[in-house]
Amino acid sequence: MNELIDEFKEIIGDQQYLSFIALLKNIGPEARTHRISVVIASLLRFAVNLLPPDCEDGSLAQALLTLDEEPYLVHEQSDEYETIFALIDGLCNKAGMVNERESARGEVYSIAENTIQEYAAWYNMPWEDY
Repeated sequence: MNELIDEFKEIIGDQQYLSFIALLKNIGPEARTHRISVVIASLLRFAVNLLPPDCEDGSLAQALLTLDEEPYLVHEQSDEYETIFALIDGLCNKAGMVNERESARGEVYSIAENTIQEYAAWYNMPWEDY
C-alpha cells in the first residue's frame, strides 16, 4: 500500500498530496460516503490528466489510465480496480477515515468502491443520451 501512495505522490507532487491529505483529515472522517467519494475521484481525475500516454504495466499510473479508457472494467473488478481500491484504502488510512462502512441496515460498503464508480462514470451524462 505504501508503494501505491509513493507512486501517487510522484504523480501529483508532494505539495498537492499533503494538501489533499489535510483536506481529507479535515472533512473526511465525518463526511457522507457519496460526497467524499466525489472529492477523492476528482483527485484521481487530476492525477490521470498528469500522466504520460505510456505507463509501466502493473503500475498505479497504468491502472488509472486503463479505467479511464475502459470504465467497464470497474464492473469486472479487474486488477486495475484492485490497485486503485488499495490506493484509496491507503489514502483513507492516512486521513484517519474508515474505508469500509456499514449502513443502518447492516449492508457493508466502502468509500473506495464508491470512489471508483464515480471515477469511471466521470463523463457520464445520461440526460444527453436521448
